[in-house]
Amino acid sequence: MPKHRHITELEAARLASERRAHLSLLPPESGDKQLGEPASSSADKVTKKAPPRLRQPAGGGNLVLAPKAELQAHKAAFREVFGETLSDEFVDEMLTQLDSALAPGPWDVLEPGTLNAAIALIASVKPQTELEALLAVQIVATGFAALNFLRRGQMVLEEAYISVYGGYATRLMRLQLDLIQALDKHRRGHKQTVEARHVHIHSGAQGVVGIINSGKGSGGQDGSPARDNSSQSKS
Repeated sequence: MPKHRHITELEAARLASERRAHLSLLPPESGDKQLGEPASSSADKVTKKAPPRLRQPAGGGNLVLAPKAELQAHKAAFREVFGETLSDEFVDEMLTQLDSALAPGPWDVLEPGTLNAAIALIASVKPQTELEALLAVQIVATGFAALNFLRRGQMVLEEAYISVYGGYATRLMRLQLDLIQALDKHRRGHKQTVEARHVHIHSGAQGVVGIINSGKGSGGQDGSPARDNSSQSKS
C-alpha cells in the first residue's frame, strides 16, 4: 500500500504558484457564445468607450479568451488600456499580476466578472504610459484588497476580527490614496504654482515685507504682531 507523503503549507503554495502560469490572450473557442459590448446610450458612446473584456474557458486554468473573434483588434484595445503600450508581453504581464493580486491564495479562483471590473477601473484611469498603467494596476489591487478585508471583518462580528481586518483595510485604503496622489503628481510633472501679488503703498504709510506672526508668545509681550523689520518700505 503506497504511503501518502504529507505536503507542508509552503510546498502547497509553491506547487500552486507553479500551476499559475502567465495569462495569455487567445481567440474564442469555436461554438462559444461571443460577448458583446455593454449597452450604453448614444450620448455615452460619444464621450466614453466601453473597455475590452475577457472570458475564461469552462475548464478554467490560466487561459483567458477574447470575447470576439477579432483577436488582433482585441489585443490592440488592451494595449491602449495599459498605457498605449506597443508590447503585447507587457499587457500579458499586467494581466498576470492583476490576476495574482485579485486572487492571491494558492487555490483562489478569479471570477471573470471581477477581472473585467478591474479592467474597467484601469481603463477609467486612462494611463498614457506603461508606468501609469503599472500605477493603475496597483491602485486597483489595493482597492480590491481593502474591500476584501472589510468583508472579512464583517463575516464574524467580533472585536478581534473587526480590529485586525479593519486595520488592514484602513492601511490599504490609505495606500490606495497615496498611489492616486502619486499618479496625479506624476501627470502634473511636479509643477509648482507661484502667486505674485502687487502691493501699493500710499504716501505716509508703511509696508512690511516678511513673515508676520500673530498671537501671544509670538510677538511683543502684549500679544501684538511681531514684524520682520529686515525689509521695510517707507514712502
